[in-house]
Amino acid sequence: MMSRLRALLTGLFGLTAGLALAGPAQAQTDTLASVQDRGYLRCGINPFQQGMAVEDGGRWLGMGPDLCRAFAAATLGDPNAVTFVPVTARTRFPALQSGEIDVLVRTTTWTFTRDTALGADFIGPYYVESERILVRRDSGLTEFEDLDGQPICTIAGSLTEAVMQNQEQAAGIDIQTIPVADTVQYREAYQAGRCIGVTDGQAGLTALRALMDDPDAHAFINGRMAVSPLSIAVRHGDDHWEDIIRWTFNALATAEELGVTQTNVQRLSTQSRHPIIRRLINPEGGSGAALGLESDWAFRALQAVGNLGEIYDRAFGEGSELVIPRGPSALWRDGGMVVTAPFE
Repeated sequence: MMSRLRALLTGLFGLTAGLALAGPAQAQTDTLASVQDRGYLRCGINPFQQGMAVEDGGRWLGMGPDLCRAFAAATLGDPNAVTFVPVTARTRFPALQSGEIDVLVRTTTWTFTRDTALGADFIGPYYVESERILVRRDSGLTEFEDLDGQPICTIAGSLTEAVMQNQEQAAGIDIQTIPVADTVQYREAYQAGRCIGVTDGQAGLTALRALMDDPDAHAFINGRMAVSPLSIAVRHGDDHWEDIIRWTFNALATAEELGVTQTNVQRLSTQSRHPIIRRLINPEGGSGAALGLESDWAFRALQAVGNLGEIYDRAFGEGSELVIPRGPSALWRDGGMVVTAPFE
């Protein structure tokens, strides 16, 4: 009897120990190896927002696709070895958790709940958004408190929806929230008059206003509801892959700070004497080995898309279809909120 009990307890202990070891091992999925074996990166993006991600003639343009190309260049040596996977506000985290995508670059705000409860780790921000409300100018609505009883469209499951609800409760008013799936639906609802205003990030609302027949007939409610750090997300516990994505992003931001561009990266890779530039893009810099990548990983990313400032300028700078001053999305040295860890 005792021998059978010992055998049972030994078996249970072995099973428990095995499960304890299996948990971290499963979390530490080698995404880099999977991506390299597959031959392409799967990148989750927002498919409906000018400046962030739009398809034009079969090619994806915007900050999201450019960041994805940088990751593909760094890990695979080819910025075009990427499949863009459109995801919605509701499907983005399940797509990341299930492995349908390797990285999420979909206008996603880094929040407490998303960081602690949705199986994601965040990198960035790459863009700092202001949560605003756009209304028809002739509505006479100018302050948040004026929205009491008014129908306002918002993307279901978005941070903006939660922010507006918090502001609504704090102000003691009752907004008639009209939930929609995406920016296409809130544009249609707004144009059809089903809602008197739309709430979203300022970039999305600026794009919406630009599409109106008379953009000047639409104005923002005074003030901003919140500031949102739009960030890149990877699966929680995928530490090696997170390091790769984080330091590729840091390379783009550091390159901007040090004046390394898509145009001069080739020359600086062999001629610069700056120790950080050499560590970053010189073939003998040695930074690639620490990440399990080729020695020219950062050089390839910069050669493909340029630095973070160049990525922003193509999306929102002068000459783009949607000009938005960089403001808080700039590097810290320029008064913005983007800070990169040093390459030391």
